[in-house]
Amino acid sequence: MPVYFIRSEQIDQNQVHLDKNLQHHLRNVLRLKVGESILLVDEHPKRYEARVTASHPHPIALSVESETLPPLQNSPTIRLAVAFIKKDKMDWLVQKATELGISTFTPLITERTVIRPEMKNTLHQQTRWEKIAREAAQQSCQWRIPHIEAPLPFETLLSEKNHDTFQVICTERHVSLPEQTNIRNAISGKKRGTILIGPEGGWTSSEKNRAGTAGFSPISLGEHILRTETAALAILSILQYESNLWKS
Repeated sequence: MPVYFIRSEQIDQNQVHLDKNLQHHLRNVLRLKVGESILLVDEHPKRYEARVTASHPHPIALSVESETLPPLQNSPTIRLAVAFIKKDKMDWLVQKATELGISTFTPLITERTVIRPEMKNTLHQQTRWEKIAREAAQQSCQWRIPHIEAPLPFETLLSEKNHDTFQVICTERHVSLPEQTNIRNAISGKKRGTILIGPEGGWTSSEKNRAGTAGFSPISLGEHILRTETAALAILSILQYESNLWKS
């Protein structure tokens, strides 16, 4: 059943007031018929099952049949902070990371970041990623749309005060094993955390040292050197598995 995000004020006395874009999509793209149902999620988040009571040639009309609060969350709330990569790869990563359940996406500017955002394009990029995240969240039946942050310097992120219960930085395998933290140990039983993914050239020694001072534990994803987007999806997939999201 399709899922779409709305604002709570769009529901009044069990009737759904559709905005222009969603009305067009439901009427002309999905071509919904009377009696069919869709799922709507508001900002609280609360999920509504809504049934079509009028359709083409008239505007789509929806009536709320039931509402549900989100289930207890098994997975940790994840902020994924990733060094800037090429536009098409970043778009793809936002989509896939959303499907894997992140709560916040932070583009990072690091010492070895090759693609550096221009101030005049930052708002446009952020708006595009928000649209991609929204569509990916709908497609994967999420309860929330990830928050997409503006590009952030690495030092700024390290200086932030937060309520994380785990903080990890993905590093290359050649970091000595005693310095590295087992992924399972790093996240076990934790509810909120930040994951740092470096650029194609890797973190500098200075960046790794500063991250360690800020409380980030280094972890390795294996003996191979992974691309930025591959490393991000690898750690998110491991987190999903460890959080028992695939448990039947």
